[in-house]
Amino acid sequence: MVPTAWRPFLIFLPLLVLGPWSSVRGPNIPSIRVALLKNVPAVTLQGKELRIRLPEEKPVSYYLDSPVRVSAAAEGIQVGDQKYAYPQVRIQSLEKPIAIGSRQFEGTLEFHKTGDDSLLVLNDLSLETYLTGLVHGEIHASWPAEVIKAQVVAARTYALFRQEKRKQNKNSLYDLEGDQDDQVYVGSKGSADISVQKAIEQTHGEVLWFLGLYPAYFHSCCGGMTEKAEKAWGKKETSAQVADPFCKRSPFSEWELKLSTGDFLKKLRGHGLEGRHLKNISLERHDGSPRNAVAVIETDKMNLYIGATDLRRIVGYGKLKSTWFEVQHSPHSVSFRGLGYGHGVGLCQWGAKAMAEAGKSYQEILKFYYPKAVVRKLY
Repeated sequence: MVPTAWRPFLIFLPLLVLGPWSSVRGPNIPSIRVALLKNVPAVTLQGKELRIRLPEEKPVSYYLDSPVRVSAAAEGIQVGDQKYAYPQVRIQSLEKPIAIGSRQFEGTLEFHKTGDDSLLVLNDLSLETYLTGLVHGEIHASWPAEVIKAQVVAARTYALFRQEKRKQNKNSLYDLEGDQDDQVYVGSKGSADISVQKAIEQTHGEVLWFLGLYPAYFHSCCGGMTEKAEKAWGKKETSAQVADPFCKRSPFSEWELKLSTGDFLKKLRGHGLEGRHLKNISLERHDGSPRNAVAVIETDKMNLYIGATDLRRIVGYGKLKSTWFEVQHSPHSVSFRGLGYGHGVGLCQWGAKAMAEAGKSYQEILKFYYPKAVVRKLY
């Protein structure tokens, strides 16, 4: 149903509003749908030549003023002063990226109503365009060209791998999270950076392959040993444990964290812990691995068994940087000393950087961290 307020616009400007929905995708380049924001009441957009597309039987689009506010409404979604009785709308800029705050996004933004006052915001764009923002979110564009190429191939593979997995759930609205749960995507920032563009172009369509798309996980710093996916998350996926001498110069090769005992117990109380006094912390390691599987927190009232990965999430991924740690405690403090940053599975970004600086090619870097995989041109 076309809103009554817009009908004169349709009559007098048919060529403007009924034109084809433009696309930046090449004929063989897959698209990707990335979750940008979840459960937000409203978002303000800025851009030139903004256009909204409505999910009519015959799709209709209208031009919008900028800036424009998009919010959840009782009957659907409100865009500016206009309310639409649809569960989702799509907005695109014909000339420039669309800005949300300081972040800019190529392609199309899609808004789904997920509650009475909440929206899910997605970015639908070409996979190769997505990689530009992805690389800037994961590593520095000033790093050597070969490590950027290795990161691009791994990220492209991971994106398609996750897309393939999520399509098995017919209710899934998107392919990837835009944060550390999948890959850190900052938008189109740095799209003019020559080193990143060259890496994307020179590896165009290349993926890692082993009986299908390889689960090409990556992380910041392994601390000297990568980990198998099964030990990190219990996933029975192809992966390798590799001794890595290259990441020693990483600023995250070794780290320390000190918390007050009170703060530590407070963080755990929302996750089943009872008791006022900490008596002991013991660790259980994975077989054949330096990383911890489980931490046992003993108080005056109970023993709490918690996965080491869950403990990282509760304390904060940026604070408890990996599951490779030792712990000491006193009545007043809990102190961690550990190695590496991240889950440890797949490519170690700081190790890959050192390999590139030592003259290794991106193919050699990928072969080192993903020994079973081969580089294959998919498109």
